[in-house]
Amino acid sequence: MPGRLPPALAAVAIGLSVTASPVQAAVFAQFAPVSSAADFSWIRGAPDTEGSFISIVNASDTTAQAVATSFSFITPSLSALAFLPANFVLDAAVTTPSPAVNNADGSFTQPNIHGTFSFTYTGPTQTIGAITLTQNLTNLLSGVFSGAYVRGIGGSGSANLAVTLGTLSYASDIAAIAGLRPGAEEFAFNLLSAKAQFVAQGGKAMTGITANGGGNFSGQFVPEPAAWGLMIAGFGMAGALIRRRRAAFP
Repeated sequence: MPGRLPPALAAVAIGLSVTASPVQAAVFAQFAPVSSAADFSWIRGAPDTEGSFISIVNASDTTAQAVATSFSFITPSLSALAFLPANFVLDAAVTTPSPAVNNADGSFTQPNIHGTFSFTYTGPTQTIGAITLTQNLTNLLSGVFSGAYVRGIGGSGSANLAVTLGTLSYASDIAAIAGLRPGAEEFAFNLLSAKAQFVAQGGKAMTGITANGGGNFSGQFVPEPAAWGLMIAGFGMAGALIRRRRAAFP
């Protein structure tokens, strides 16, 4: 039939069109606590429509503490940087009146959380590939965010920031992170084995909890110039094949 591609060539054309996207969304890093003790705390403040969301070492902590974690980059170009010892610090708060939301499924959501987090390398100074990690100095990943929320039911929940709801900007001493597309960053923290329950009274912020958990970080990487070159070459080859096919079957 005129203009119809054979199945093999059609598959090539579709494959190239899929990979032509200028960005790819992906989880590029994750972390886990090195103990089962509580490492997150939501503390309802005064007035009772505000509060703080912090990293803790002891359940009685009321200010952000450095928590020992295992941090890994999982994007292929950085996969050698895995299971790195790091101190995690989360220092966030709700500073304007923001009552919790009682959701239809029985869960509760605490909105309007803003603040910072950081992961500082704590292992011995070493070089992995072309990257030098300096003890207690290298910033593996840090971020400034607004519009995050904590949501949970019973004794488990999560803390999230979705790009459609808030803002997040990353910083890192690992140069490859500079390839992240601004405005597409997200994170998700797991809040497990919560002490107390995720609950709120009408018109008030969520009541206090402590929980153990880790999390992950997502972003969209802009292709390197070499990748763009391969894409362009691929489109050229596909176009040449199509033209030859049409010439052979007018």
